[in-house]
Amino acid sequence: MRISLRPSLLAAGSYAAFGLLALPAQEPKPAPTPPPTAEPPAPPLAEGGDAQDPEPPKPGKPPMLVVEAGTVHPVAGPAITNGVVVIDGERIVAVGKKGEVEVAADAIVRSFPTGHVYPGLVDAATDAFTDAALRTEAGVDAGTALADVLQRRHDRDDELVAAGITTAYVTVRSPGVVRPQGAIVRPTAGGFEPWSGHEHGAVQLRMTNGPGPTHALQRQQMQQQVDALFDGLEDYAKALTDHEEALKKYAKEFEDYLAWHKKKKDEKAGDKPADKKDDTKAATPPAADAPPSPPEGRRRVRPGGGGGGGGEPPKAPGAGEVDDEAFAAALGLVLEAIAQDPPKQDPGKQDPKPGPQTPPGGGAPGGEKPAENKDEAPKRPTWPKAPPRDPQKDTLQRVLDGALPLRVEVHRADEVRAALQMQRRRKIPVLVLEQAYGAGECADQLGERGTSTVLTDLLPADLPESYDGFDPAALAAKLQAAGVPFAIATGSARRAPLLPMMAAAAVGRGLDRDAALRAITLTPAEILGVATDVGSLQKGKLADVLVCDRPLFASDSHVLLVLQKGRTAFETK
Repeated sequence: MRISLRPSLLAAGSYAAFGLLALPAQEPKPAPTPPPTAEPPAPPLAEGGDAQDPEPPKPGKPPMLVVEAGTVHPVAGPAITNGVVVIDGERIVAVGKKGEVEVAADAIVRSFPTGHVYPGLVDAATDAFTDAALRTEAGVDAGTALADVLQRRHDRDDELVAAGITTAYVTVRSPGVVRPQGAIVRPTAGGFEPWSGHEHGAVQLRMTNGPGPTHALQRQQMQQQVDALFDGLEDYAKALTDHEEALKKYAKEFEDYLAWHKKKKDEKAGDKPADKKDDTKAATPPAADAPPSPPEGRRRVRPGGGGGGGGEPPKAPGAGEVDDEAFAAALGLVLEAIAQDPPKQDPGKQDPKPGPQTPPGGGAPGGEKPAENKDEAPKRPTWPKAPPRDPQKDTLQRVLDGALPLRVEVHRADEVRAALQMQRRRKIPVLVLEQAYGAGECADQLGERGTSTVLTDLLPADLPESYDGFDPAALAAKLQAAGVPFAIATGSARRAPLLPMMAAAAVGRGLDRDAALRAITLTPAEILGVATDVGSLQKGKLADVLVCDRPLFASDSHVLLVLQKGRTAFETK
């Protein structure tokens, strides 16, 4: 390995070495005696009289945090007057009435006697942390993920956390039929933090032409186009499964192939005279439980479909894996066997002599079954060719497997019905409808299937004139009556401060207050699959806490404090 040195250090080392060689040897001068100083105090003595080394101080555990308020709204249960939320580290450890919950003596107390405490809000659809190019991009496939291109700061300031939003699902309303996969993030004061394990939140499709004038046949064509994305997935999955089985079969056959040649080599080595030295290099066959390796230049393939990583530590080969060194050794063994016993050919005879024909189905002439030649070398197996991979099909297959939810934008009632028909025909486990303004006509069907819906544009004048017949604010109450899980979302980062107002608009059109609060906290957390950590004030959940000076749905309510994982993310000065 080449090591570079700076010229100054190299020169200094050379001069020092030259000086040591040139100067005569001299006796070292005695070191000056240091002035007497006060001796440090002796360490304490142990029981046996030996001195103990002082232990370094251990970092202390941060004290508990207690948030007291006039009213605590857990969402998962009734409101608590004079309630407290006890936080230890990043998690909530207790929620209850003041005086009835045990609190540590050294706990830090934040008191809001007239305040209202809520869980951090959950926005089920926002375009925060995306730029204009992402919001207009139509040339992507379902394998594209927004999480890879989100921006913490760009042409606008997305201060979601200042509005009390501590969890958000980021998506874009691009014009394409297929949109990038949405991502779940944790908004912060400086932007956001990716939520590890939730970078691929859902697959996004569009089954509507929007508010412009369209004919029913035109919409039907678009619905068929979306449905056709799932064509061929069954054959694609079968091809991948067949390839995995072929890899296992190849590994077994190649192991038998090498074992046969090794046996023949050992037999020939045993027939040689004892005094004759065999200089042939013995090739080490692969382990009995390890399949051989493909020729050099081929990518290692595991049954799961993934290739070997360049930076991963070496692993023992398993089923479907191969080992380069074992293959090189085996190849040498095979070539050596061929060189020792080459096939005999007669170049002068091009055409074989006519002989008795083998009857159909095999066997010797006359119906006799030929004797098996156990000494005949087995045919060398062929490396199975992998089918071409398609990122979009891989992703859509995860939808059918239930690993990813499918979110489809629909507006009119016929589009809602088309999405439900596609779910039934394609057997899609998890379907979420977005902007389903006409879902009121299909509310009973949605309730029977438990299909979730994300509502946006609940404020007056949010919809264009062509959609005057829709009333999203009143739709929330209809969905509640039919038992449809629904969330209320902003749809846009610029509307983050208006999320409570959208829920209040639904309350004004007949929605229950508790259901409205749930629609911006616990229900969207359930739709996103993160309800075990966020969405309500409960023991064991993340300490995401919102404190307001008045009830959340009051028009003059203000955010006083926002905690995220027990730490202050926003506070009014």
